[in-house]
Amino acid sequence: MTILETAILFEGNSLCEEHFYSSEGILKDEDRDLLTKTIGILKRASSYDKIHKFSMGKHKILIKLKKIEVVDEKNKEKTYKPLIIYCVAGIKTEQNHINKCMDDSITQFLKQFSIKDITTKDPSKFNKFNKQLKKNFHEIALKPEDRFKSILF
Repeated sequence: MTILETAILFEGNSLCEEHFYSSEGILKDEDRDLLTKTIGILKRASSYDKIHKFSMGKHKILIKLKKIEVVDEKNKEKTYKPLIIYCVAGIKTEQNHINKCMDDSITQFLKQFSIKDITTKDPSKFNKFNKQLKKNFHEIALKPEDRFKSILF
């Protein structure tokens, strides 16, 4: 099992992210930007709680959307917008484990930050959550050989 990176996005902006391994060979910065824009299109999906995935060579990208209620302060109108978490993982990484980590992370994120914090989209507010992402995904993030090294050293 290997997780290269994970991130939480809102309206195309990365709020927090954790890189376990370089994904440069898979996702260049412009590709990552395209991915976040594409994920933004998914907000039109009829079911925000569905898991979406697709493959890119030896890797898969899993996407989970969580609907949050946002109130427009000008006209007090309520809308629902997706809070998105994605993971870039090895193609053989067990999806059930990733799903659990994604669910746990999004739940913890929503408990720790208010909707108002999220809608400001200021990544500096969420820096401390990067450690939580690392903790949540630690067990499945490492390649087997790196997991073995971490036990020994």
